[in-house]
Amino acid sequence: MNISFPKTISGWCMWLFFLCFGLAMFVPVLGVVAPWLALAYAILSVLGM
Repeated sequence: MNISFPKTISGWCMWLFFLCFGLAMFVPVLGVVAPWLALAYAILSVLGM
């Protein structure tokens, strides 16, 4: 089984969003970061980055 990493910046933002969102229950500061990653994903995916 191979693990493939995202190839775009928006892909990284998406994975980091889910990671921060999931861990925000244990580390509250990640709950502040998660909405910014969601916004970055939306903008960068529209731009095709």
